[in-house]
Amino acid sequence: MQIFKKLLSIFILLLIGQSLLAQERMFEFHSYGRVGVSSSLYEDKVGARLNLTGQGALGGRLEENDYIEMSGVARIDKIFKMTPDKPKIKFVLTTQSFSGDNTFIANNTKTNFVEMYLDIQDTLFNVPFHLWVGSKYFRDKNIDIADYFQFNNLTGQGFGLTVGKTTVSLIKALVSQDQPNNPYGDSNYEDGRQKHVLSVQHVVDINEYNKLNFLGEYHFTGYDSLTDPQFILDKVSDYGWLLGVMHSYKKENFFNNVTFRYGSRIANGPGDDGWSSRSFINFGNPNNKGQYDGARGINITENFVYDVNNYWGVTGYAVYRYAMGAKVPVFISENRPNQKWDLSIGVRPMIYLMDEIQLLLEYNFQIRDFDEYTNGIVGVDPGLGQMNKFTFAPVYVPTGERSVMARPQIRLVYTIAVYNDVVKDYQLSQYYEAGNAGNLGHYLGLKTEWWF
Repeated sequence: MQIFKKLLSIFILLLIGQSLLAQERMFEFHSYGRVGVSSSLYEDKVGARLNLTGQGALGGRLEENDYIEMSGVARIDKIFKMTPDKPKIKFVLTTQSFSGDNTFIANNTKTNFVEMYLDIQDTLFNVPFHLWVGSKYFRDKNIDIADYFQFNNLTGQGFGLTVGKTTVSLIKALVSQDQPNNPYGDSNYEDGRQKHVLSVQHVVDINEYNKLNFLGEYHFTGYDSLTDPQFILDKVSDYGWLLGVMHSYKKENFFNNVTFRYGSRIANGPGDDGWSSRSFINFGNPNNKGQYDGARGINITENFVYDVNNYWGVTGYAVYRYAMGAKVPVFISENRPNQKWDLSIGVRPMIYLMDEIQLLLEYNFQIRDFDEYTNGIVGVDPGLGQMNKFTFAPVYVPTGERSVMARPQIRLVYTIAVYNDVVKDYQLSQYYEAGNAGNLGHYLGLKTEWWF
């Protein structure tokens, strides 16, 4: 709590500085957040996420727990009154806050630093470049209704250098560390080796409306000792590679993104699904040498947003993922699966009843192969878990903007999820983990969401 109070003081000072120095724009303050109250309508339990286990917000994010980001930006070139021909320099600091017990943010509040980096735009040898160094949300193109950065989520600590349309980066990912105070922790990754990710991205502008983003990654680990005594080798390294492409189309009030990504060996992630599509969280088991020979992963996504007219708009997505660990002989770890696939589809129409009063409707479908899911029992293979989810939510938009992406919003959300027997019998949703029962999941909440 002490660190939270200090951080709050910092951001209050940033706000004051921004107000006093608005003309010079020396400081900026930005925020994203969602906070509210909720119920599962079952024995007075707090509302819980209805999506299938291990899917994060895929399947719809309207039942997400409280979460706040606060970001301060110091424009160093303005502070030191540098002339326009000098470099553009800024420092960015971002915190995330959430409840440590997954209820309301005021209960057991946790705060972490998630961004702390220096950003420079300069010219050397007559070549303009853009460089950042530190810890950064290094990603692009979010599927908003599923809170899913579907293509190039390389968030981590390192650097990125952009020259023209090409970006090179090196990320050192501490993916072997369990982070109990972080809702996006990496506890599913049990390998124990430091991961390094070298990536190259290149953007090709086809025409006014279409562009392609090509992505290549090379992953490699250090030689740290593997902690499990059943591994034959004391020290072992591994590697992997990934190729991907994203097509983006934008014209007037419509945009669409389609992505395809293939990863090999230790680039076959994501192994945890709580934080989008991070390829460097590799999935499955290594072989008896501690390596991921034959491992692979496929990610295919589609996302569109269309503000149709002054009366309604719609956004939708589809995500298909397949991953498998190393080929046999496989290191025996009976509590972890070695293969999975899942499909999530969602659509959200927004009806603009009037400027400030709008109606949100949402449908989500999820199916997941829970192959080798043990639930504490070795060898259990429950099969395909399936969920259909329907949401009805009147929305108050105080800005009066008629747009799918208008924020802030205050929503009165009612959601009902229909689960098959596989999900119910093996409790394969946070809804059941919270102590609820039955084939129907319910959620009623009054929620707010903002960004600026």
